[in-house]
Amino acid sequence: MKKIISLLAVVTLFISCTNYGEKKVYDGTEVYYKDGVTEAQVDKLGESLISSGFADGSVKSVQFLKEKDVYQFKMVIKEEFLNDASMQNIFNFFPKELSDMMGIPIDLHLCDDTFNTLRVHKFEDARKTLMAKATEVRYTKNVTKQDAENLKDFLIEYGFATDETPKTVALDKQDGKYIFKMVIDESKLEDKVTVSLLTFFKDELSKNTFNNTTVNVHMCDELMNTIKIIE
Repeated sequence: MKKIISLLAVVTLFISCTNYGEKKVYDGTEVYYKDGVTEAQVDKLGESLISSGFADGSVKSVQFLKEKDVYQFKMVIKEEFLNDASMQNIFNFFPKELSDMMGIPIDLHLCDDTFNTLRVHKFEDARKTLMAKATEVRYTKNVTKQDAENLKDFLIEYGFATDETPKTVALDKQDGKYIFKMVIDESKLEDKVTVSLLTFFKDELSKNTFNNTTVNVHMCDELMNTIKIIE
């Protein structure tokens, strides 16, 4: 699965003003910074934006601030993407990925073209992750870390998680049911063999990992948006 941070082709340029702090440019991305942010931190941010693919030569504007112990990554977003349901998984996970890259807690602020915050996605609410060999397991605050660890063990034992093939899955829990999300090729959505295997998989997951609690498998696109549910 692509790095989430590289998928944010929703950013735009802000209206020029002199109140946004010092400015540095990294492969087309303007980074404004002030309020306790050091130049070294900005350079590290710029390097992270380039290496992740966020800074790709197209013109974008972001602002990097610090408020108490939490940093703010403020991003001017195109209006049509603010409430785009298909982008919400990206926005929710972004603070975790960027914070991991930077080694500091960072909240994501979606902003208008003068850096006024429209919505905040907090680091403390971002999905956590652990690795099952080469498989990234994301999990929400609705499940425990032990749930995620149990899923990790199951994926390795079952042979789903290997060292050779990178995958991304997610674990959530709603209305007393576990939700296992996985990215799948759209050509497999109606494939009877695939559906049969995933039905068997969810039943085994329920029985061997979650004490017979119901598990639904969500077949997802690469942004972790649900396309089809196996109940």
